[in-house]
Amino acid sequence: MILEEEKKADWFYRLPKETINQFLKSTSPLFEIKHPKSLVQSFQLVGESVVSETNAWGTKPSWCPDFLTNTKSEKLISSPYWSQYMQNRILVPVRSFFEWQIQRTGKKHKYEITFKNPHSYFAGLWGEENGTKWITILTGEANEKIKTIHNSGENKHRQPIVMPLQNQNHWLNPSVKNPKDITDLLSQFTPDETTEEDLNKEPTLFDES
Repeated sequence: MILEEEKKADWFYRLPKETINQFLKSTSPLFEIKHPKSLVQSFQLVGESVVSETNAWGTKPSWCPDFLTNTKSEKLISSPYWSQYMQNRILVPVRSFFEWQIQRTGKKHKYEITFKNPHSYFAGLWGEENGTKWITILTGEANEKIKTIHNSGENKHRQPIVMPLQNQNHWLNPSVKNPKDITDLLSQFTPDETTEEDLNKEPTLFDES
C-alpha cells in the first residue's frame, strides 16, 4: 500500500503552507484546461522556493498562424523557438483530460481519461509574449490504448507527458541544464495508469438495462 505522503515529491512540501492547504482541500481541479487562454495552475522553482501561479494556456507567436497550446517533446531541443524556453519548466496538476475518438460511423465521441494516481502532473513550459505570461504542455507519442482513442486530427496518436514522481524534483530544478538530462526525464505514461470513459456512448441492443 502506498501512503498518501509517498505520492508527493519533495518539491511539494517547499510550497507555502497556505498554498498546500488550498490545494489539498480542493475536490476538483483548481482550474480546468478547457480551451486556449484558459487559466491554468502550475508550479515552478524560483530560487529556493516553489511557487504556484495561474497563467493562460497557450501562446500565439507573431510568426505562427495558430495558437500553440502544446509543445512536442521531440522538438524541445531541435526547435529554435521551443529550445529557448527549455529552462522554464513547470508542473501542471491534473486528474483527467479529454480526447475525441472518431467512430466508424463518423461520429465523434468525447472520452475522459482519468489518472489513477490523484497526484499527477503534466510536464510544461512557461514563457512571455507581449508582456503576458503563458504556459504550454509537453506531448509525446501515445501509448497503444490512447492511440485507439485519439485517432484523428493533425495531432492524432499523441498524449500529454506526465512527469513521474521520481523525476519531478529534477524537472523543476533549473540547475539541470544539459539537454539530454532534461529529455531523459520525459516518459510515456502506460495504459494501466489511466481509466477511460466514453462520455457519448450510444446504447445498443446488447446493453444491459
